[in-house]
Amino acid sequence: MRKPMKFHVINTGGTLGMVGKPLVPAASAEELLEGIKVPKGVKLNLQDMDEKQDSTNVWNADRLVMGQMIEAAYETHDAFIVLHGTDSLAETCSYLSMLFKLSLQKPVFVIGAQMTKIEAGSDVAMQIENALRVAKSFVKNSIVGVYNVCIGEVLHGARVCKRRDSAFDAFHTPGVHPVAHAFPHIMIKEGVRRKDEVTAVQGLRLDSKFERHVVSLVVSADAPPYVLMDMVKAGRIRGVVLECKGAGNIPDRPWETEGDDAFSWIDAIRAATDAGIHVGIVSPFEDGRVILDRYGLGAKAKAAGALSLESMTPPMADTKFRQAIAMFPKDPARIQRFLSADMLNELLDGFEDESDEDDDEVVKD
Repeated sequence: MRKPMKFHVINTGGTLGMVGKPLVPAASAEELLEGIKVPKGVKLNLQDMDEKQDSTNVWNADRLVMGQMIEAAYETHDAFIVLHGTDSLAETCSYLSMLFKLSLQKPVFVIGAQMTKIEAGSDVAMQIENALRVAKSFVKNSIVGVYNVCIGEVLHGARVCKRRDSAFDAFHTPGVHPVAHAFPHIMIKEGVRRKDEVTAVQGLRLDSKFERHVVSLVVSADAPPYVLMDMVKAGRIRGVVLECKGAGNIPDRPWETEGDDAFSWIDAIRAATDAGIHVGIVSPFEDGRVILDRYGLGAKAKAAGALSLESMTPPMADTKFRQAIAMFPKDPARIQRFLSADMLNELLDGFEDESDEDDDEVVKD
């Protein structure tokens, strides 16, 4: 007789377990799983975080606790389901992906819902039941890694982003198709990661160093660069992520402010990097790739010391940048190499061929 699969369910809070008006996290994992149809041959172990949070309030320190809870149950369970709020679910998927990297040789699903369980028409039961169904299939087929299940679509955790506030299909993976579907049968597609026995036998590893003092800013020609310059002068941050235009363009028109010399965003980047603050450039577009050498304004940002966050989604760019800074705090070149390494398919496929305009002229026979 086949042994039952064991799934560890961690309840962190979020809308699916909220009650009251205004809504606040309250329901336990046991209450959330009450009435849920569990697949045959699956046994559940339920665990609540000590303090359940609205996911807007979740810190990376909380995400580390989630990872440690997975680590504690890792050897005795086959899969893990993290019940989570939707607002920062993408950040948690990114964090767990980078926390475990390839050492994670079992499937982890981070799921949320747009309604509470007690509301009529709620999506909670479908989300949890689909996650359990997919988890059983992934264990059976030796599929590992971090994933999100959203209304029957299984999404790669290293690229998942929230795109809608109210619709049930709240999540997608920009530039990447779902890796599986759960309607009505489980259909596994390209993009999943298979278990590697050599890696699996070495056990789970947690790379838990992430720089806390990192901030993100949206840059435009009308956004005052003194916001960054003031942060540099305060000396509290260790990194800043700038959301760019185009393929990495940062405006260079100087701002004049009372009592200060005129300076631009490029000047602010240079001041930051001169002070040992790392500056990463991220694209806001679904198919965005930061190629700082393409346009003059991107080249100026690069010359000022800015680093490319490549084609990562904003949640993954923030997470991976924090880890890179923590690992190599005084080595920008090493940070760039780390950011440019595609570890978990967090980067888009393909590359841009360089222009051949400067190639030597072909000599005719």
